[in-house]
Amino acid sequence: MIVEQAVAVPMADGTVLRADLWRPADDRPVPAIVMRTPYLRHSHAFTAFLDPLDAGTRGYAVVIQDVRGRGDSEGSFEPFVAEARDGAETIAWVAAQPWCDGRVVMTGMSYVGATQWLAATEAGEALRGIAPIVSSADYGEGWSLRNGVREHGFLSTWTAVSLGTYGRLWNDEPARAYDDRDGLVEIAPWSAPWWDDATPASYWEERSAAPRRERVRVPALQVGGWYDAFVEGTLRTFAAGSHPHDRLVVGPWGHQHTLPRIVGEHDLGWAGDGENSRLPRTVLRWFDAILEGREPRLPRATIYVLGARRWVSLDAWPPPGARTVAATVEGEATLRYDPADPTPFRGGHGLLMEVPDHGFGPRDQRRLLARDDVAALPLGAAAAGPLTLAGPVAARLQVSADGDGPRDWVATLCVEAADGELWNLTEGIARVSPDAAEVEVPMGQTCVELGAGERLVLLVAAAATPRFSAPATPATQRVLGGGVELTVAEI
Repeated sequence: MIVEQAVAVPMADGTVLRADLWRPADDRPVPAIVMRTPYLRHSHAFTAFLDPLDAGTRGYAVVIQDVRGRGDSEGSFEPFVAEARDGAETIAWVAAQPWCDGRVVMTGMSYVGATQWLAATEAGEALRGIAPIVSSADYGEGWSLRNGVREHGFLSTWTAVSLGTYGRLWNDEPARAYDDRDGLVEIAPWSAPWWDDATPASYWEERSAAPRRERVRVPALQVGGWYDAFVEGTLRTFAAGSHPHDRLVVGPWGHQHTLPRIVGEHDLGWAGDGENSRLPRTVLRWFDAILEGREPRLPRATIYVLGARRWVSLDAWPPPGARTVAATVEGEATLRYDPADPTPFRGGHGLLMEVPDHGFGPRDQRRLLARDDVAALPLGAAAAGPLTLAGPVAARLQVSADGDGPRDWVATLCVEAADGELWNLTEGIARVSPDAAEVEVPMGQTCVELGAGERLVLLVAAAATPRFSAPATPATQRVLGGGVELTVAEI
């Protein structure tokens, strides 16, 4: 392999972006894999989904670029804003180089997935496919928002330790970000709309690829994780696609570069480990197929079944034949919320950057049950194992509340194991008026096999801090009944 560092890639406005280039030593023109990152290109050379040495052996060049205003690249950085144009111009430049045969694909995780979706909305014919890992095309709902509520813990710590001005990041005190909004705006002036609840939906629509999905004419291999913060966006983006070569892989993972099988407090199975799942080979084989113009051998959807520790190959997601089952909430509950001691969240799809335990994954929820603002409600017989869930989950609750200002209803679907452990599968939030008599809480999607002796339990809480900002006033909230809609399948 030949490795060239800090290669200049000129943009049409005169800005020079810098990239590292890995290419086969024989100088023959080959297709190129492009990754564009705000996190310093040197840290992205070897990942759980791409090894430039393997890619070179298979006949690819690899280009890893710092986006505008990051690393060695010139210009000013504002998340999402320049990625469509800069990405398209970078693809055109790469395709025109003598070491490239004119064909380009892209990969990368998280924000590096966002740079792919945005570039694909403007790229020319040189771009042949993208492979976003734990990412999505929408940077509002499913990324920065959950059911319209700001993902405060994620956005604040992400800004504080990764996106702010170099030399002024809060890497030694990321938790400071939860409450210091003025400080965040000081190190990242463009972030002011992120902390304003009045920011309109159009702000995120203008920065997202999802509203321009029809401009994306290339196939996408999307890889998600059942405990990844962006998995709902991944699944929604996959559902919106129509290319015959689109593929979906969802493993047991959270939001980690190595995609390990140990997530939260659980070992979710060696079969699901990022290394053991051979994801880099899967990505390269999918690239081979689309560049050769043939049908990828990868199934339409390759899904990891939690609990069963196995992969299944499906023709669609949710699985063909999946059906909705209503499980009744048995009993009532009273929650007493105190803003001086707001309800903490444990695991799930939260994401706290550079904070111990990262805030995601399956975790025993029993330690929350001693609180006055959390209740565990059993579900009816329809929610007992043996049972396989495979698709969306939603709670519909009859409620009442007093107090001033909006109230939060946080619902978490949990598995109560035979030994009493209460571990979380998926969750959601609804922020509604205290006058609301009924609340619907979309809880995302999951895929899990429950064994005999296991059953589902609904955890209801009055807040989830620091993931979401805490309600400012005390209240008494009551769950008076309701149910949970489960998607079940035989897979």
